[in-house]
Amino acid sequence: MLVLDTCAFFTQNHPDGSLVTIPEIEEEIVNKQSKQYFDNLLSINLKLIDPKAESCEIVNAEARKTGDYDVLSDVDLKIIALAYEYNGTIITDDFAIQNVALSLNIDFSSCSGKNIMEKRKWKYKCSACKHSTNEKLEKCSVCGSEEIFRIKAK
Repeated sequence: MLVLDTCAFFTQNHPDGSLVTIPEIEEEIVNKQSKQYFDNLLSINLKLIDPKAESCEIVNAEARKTGDYDVLSDVDLKIIALAYEYNGTIITDDFAIQNVALSLNIDFSSCSGKNIMEKRKWKYKCSACKHSTNEKLEKCSVCGSEEIFRIKAK
């Protein structure tokens, strides 16, 4: 089973097979050609499925562990949860999605041929005082600066 992220509709490039995605993906498809491709696949063999809450909870927890949670949308998290639940392969160009998938041992492939090569963990660092934390905050808890950057954890 292939779980399609938005890139599959934008590029119209994905392997053949049993195709699924989440209903909310349609909101991310903005151009006319991609919408037409989505509609064509929907009429042929694309199925829209919502992942179970339990799968979403597992994915959300893992995304927090890797430090990707704050850069992933609800749609991204549900795409990963659907692949997790059905033991599918995610088709995505999004490196954060790929990172969480790799961490959960979910197979993935990209539309462009660009895949991450290693699992990464991220943290957030204040540019002013250099304080770091595992979760993104609006302001640094030490100095109050709003300049918080995502960096690779060692």
